[in-house]
Amino acid sequence: MLYKKTEAKEWAKEAYRGLDTTILPCFTPEELKLDEAGIRHDMRMLCRQGFFAVTLVSGGEAGTTLEEDKRWVEWCVDEARGKVGVTLNVRYYTLAENIEMARHAEAVGCHSIMISYPTNFHPRSEEEIYQYTKAIADATGIGVILFPSVKNEFAAPYRVSAQTLARLADLDNVIALKIGVLEWHWIDACFRLFGDRVLISYPFDDAWPTMIRKYGMQWSGAAPWHNLQTEADPREVRLFNFIRDGSMDEAGELYWRMDPLRKAILSIAMPSALMGMYNFDQWKFLDSLLGFTGGEMRMPKMMLFPWQKLQLQAALAASGLQSVPKTSIPGA
Repeated sequence: MLYKKTEAKEWAKEAYRGLDTTILPCFTPEELKLDEAGIRHDMRMLCRQGFFAVTLVSGGEAGTTLEEDKRWVEWCVDEARGKVGVTLNVRYYTLAENIEMARHAEAVGCHSIMISYPTNFHPRSEEEIYQYTKAIADATGIGVILFPSVKNEFAAPYRVSAQTLARLADLDNVIALKIGVLEWHWIDACFRLFGDRVLISYPFDDAWPTMIRKYGMQWSGAAPWHNLQTEADPREVRLFNFIRDGSMDEAGELYWRMDPLRKAILSIAMPSALMGMYNFDQWKFLDSLLGFTGGEMRMPKMMLFPWQKLQLQAALAASGLQSVPKTSIPGA
């Protein structure tokens, strides 16, 4: 353990600075079995791009089983070797499974977990949301990131109210919140009610000037930031640092240079996200262009059509970002 449970909030204030990216599981082409070599390759690449942490997109969304997730989180922690933190997203179908995976994440050396909610969780009150989330947080000593989302079909206002999140923020090991509800009154209430106790992240770079300079945001994620940069040209990391350091002219120049790729990604990603699913084929295709393993995802998944692939390739070129052949990466 990097810290005691009672020290989690203080530890996070130092550790959670910069960008937290994501990693998807890799599968073999024919049988779609877990590809250990591909996962390890991707994790090594992510460790070299300036991120402080990597979050695993796990079984609740990526088509992997509980036992498969246990194996690939172990491989990611092993490859990270303390160079970056590893976070496991716990979004399994039962509370018992979420508690089991939270404890496994702690046992193998993850530095945090992120709690989101499975599609079969239908709370009848805010108190039920609170108790469900608290049960997972109480079961582990590592830091907890809260992630209420537009994907939650809850009766509660704005999926989970800022008032309920403020109660959860009082728990010793609740260290952060990933904003997943794009309602500015709700976002402002979160900062106002508990922004002094947990570190709030807005996972899109368009509002970073406001979030960093006005609200004091010190990290952003989890999001696939590596789809917008390379090891040789870590643009998203530089953009965040420019804004944090007050170099706004440099930040603006870099932001607009990156805009063709940003807009192409969002034009494909947002419609599917509003239907409750991420287009992981899009992430994987960009991975393949930028030197990562890429490859197929398991069902259920969204399709990425040939014309969308051409759109992304053109946007990559228009933004001045160079494709990276996988074979050219040292240690691949």
